[in-house]
Amino acid sequence: MLCLYHGTPNEVGIMTLPNAILFPQALLPLYIFEPRYRAMLKESLENQRMFAVALPHTSSSPALVPHRIAGVGLIRACVDKPDGTSNLILQGVSRVRFTNFVQEKPFYVGQIEILSTEGSDALEVEALSVKVLEMIGTMHDSGDIQAEGILKFLNEITDYDALADIVTYSFIEDVIRKQEILETLNLRKRLQKSDRGAAKTIFLIGTGVRLVVRGR
Repeated sequence: MLCLYHGTPNEVGIMTLPNAILFPQALLPLYIFEPRYRAMLKESLENQRMFAVALPHTSSSPALVPHRIAGVGLIRACVDKPDGTSNLILQGVSRVRFTNFVQEKPFYVGQIEILSTEGSDALEVEALSVKVLEMIGTMHDSGDIQAEGILKFLNEITDYDALADIVTYSFIEDVIRKQEILETLNLRKRLQKSDRGAAKTIFLIGTGVRLVVRGR
């Protein structure tokens, strides 16, 4: 199998999930139990230890056709169980576009194009990053969320691209909004959407909705 760069294969198996989005740098725990995904995992472990997680276009579709833009991750840890199921940790590596689906059964396999972040005005991006961190800090200080560990980590990040993705993964619940942010390549626009998403989270907390903060 040919590779694009940094060890990323030019085609990957795709796990289609209705409630999970994989962002670069994020750590996604997965329980693999379906036969088709057990086969995909076996193939992945025998090659570059990578596969994609994609949101389906509609959860009502029996084929669960993946969105064209998704996240590719590297299997960091995998524990097999006697019954053939597995628990694993997948770390996001890149956002990608599927240029073609070369296989649909038993699981999708897609040819991929790595998507790079578009440049934005540095001062504007820095100001937006500060705004996002201040909002999360306010949520933590008010006791609405317990995010001391991840907040310390976020404040040490100098890569605003990674900051936007980790904030979105950790603090925004709506998968449709997450997918929209995953598809946003312009960093300024991505940070603006992360900020609005965090603001909506504050509103939901005010109405009694519980937020589960995810680790990176």
